[in-house]
Amino acid sequence: MGLLNNLFSSTEGLAKKVQADSDLIFKQWNEYLDTIYEKQHIILGLNEDNPFKPDLQALMRLLMTDLTDVTKEEKEEAELIRDLEALKHAEKIKRVHKLEQCLGYAETKYEYVYRLLQQLHSCLISEINLAKKLLAGSEPVKLVAHLRYQLTLELAVIEKIKKIETFKDLFSALVKGEHIIKSMDSREKRLIEKMENGVARIFSNEISEGITVQWATTVFAAIENKVHEGVANGMFPGYHSDIDFEFTNRPEFVVLAREVISAIRQRPVSEEMITTFVHLFREWYNHGRD
Repeated sequence: MGLLNNLFSSTEGLAKKVQADSDLIFKQWNEYLDTIYEKQHIILGLNEDNPFKPDLQALMRLLMTDLTDVTKEEKEEAELIRDLEALKHAEKIKRVHKLEQCLGYAETKYEYVYRLLQQLHSCLISEINLAKKLLAGSEPVKLVAHLRYQLTLELAVIEKIKKIETFKDLFSALVKGEHIIKSMDSREKRLIEKMENGVARIFSNEISEGITVQWATTVFAAIENKVHEGVANGMFPGYHSDIDFEFTNRPEFVVLAREVISAIRQRPVSEEMITTFVHLFREWYNHGRD
């Protein structure tokens, strides 16, 4: 199983397998980086109407690195294309850039690297599946276009990673399980599905009553004051254009969300509910206000 497959399937299991071998981790990472130039040359040179099979075979060899692989059942072509078109390409690029605004701070560096690697992993899996479909003789025009889109997104992620001076240490700690990024459990995921539409409607002013509305609007109104307090008490070294994004992605924002709902309901709220609210609020605040 590839390095990133392990990272996103079972961090603890991976920590046991690699046994803190940083040299191996970065050997595999550098081998992946070495493929990018040739891979870019092949993908940009593909004939959309009739891709040359030897080029596709060479591309597959470049894609099958130790960084990632496809271990699950392959998707049908229509399903693969539908998934890739679910979020428009420009929006995906915008979200990669927004990650830096939201998470590119000392307190959230691990989360930032984790999300970048998650996006990179998704790109690589899509590229492998698209190349396989092309090799099998599937309709080439749309597949080649999507392959180029995935390459553009991959290169954008790599550029962000190159700017992170401490990437080597952060990546190594994540892979070895020395820093665990909390994954949502099944209950939290169900709550997300249940609340997602409601939270979106709150911020589009379609819903104006109810506890969740009061929770969301009170938290939103408190952000500015919390930012000023953070500058005054030294939590932030000073003001900058993305300081509100930084606050909403800090642990202090979770404390704010918990305090607000406890005051509204006058009794404790489950941690699953708070986790769900924080996730959905950050999704809207970080991405939905563009």
